[in-house]
Amino acid sequence: MKKLTQKEEEIMNYFWERGPMFIKELKEFYSGQKLHYNTLSTIVRGLEEKGFVGHEQFGNTHRYFAALTEEEYRKGALGNVVKKYFNNSYKNVVSLFVEDEKLSLDELKKLIADIENNKND
Repeated sequence: MKKLTQKEEEIMNYFWERGPMFIKELKEFYSGQKLHYNTLSTIVRGLEEKGFVGHEQFGNTHRYFAALTEEEYRKGALGNVVKKYFNNSYKNVVSLFVEDEKLSLDELKKLIADIENNKND
């Protein structure tokens, strides 16, 4: 999955929260900023090229929509981090949290139990 810039991710959040929108509707979220319509349109078309956004045509204009869910994006982004920084090992990620005491042994045991219970359902 391709990485998003901060502005692209911000725009995707609007699509995930609000649903399909025209550029002029999206621009309303930036009324206090000097973000030109054409700039916003270019960013959205870039998101479409990356596969994050799709569109429906209405005459000469387009209504854009998220082409993947926020959860799909999160999973892909997490997968990229694990691949890049943890040698593609989720075990290494969990080990880091345990070593840095961000995840206690009791929490880890509960997590394992939850996973085992979900596999048995």
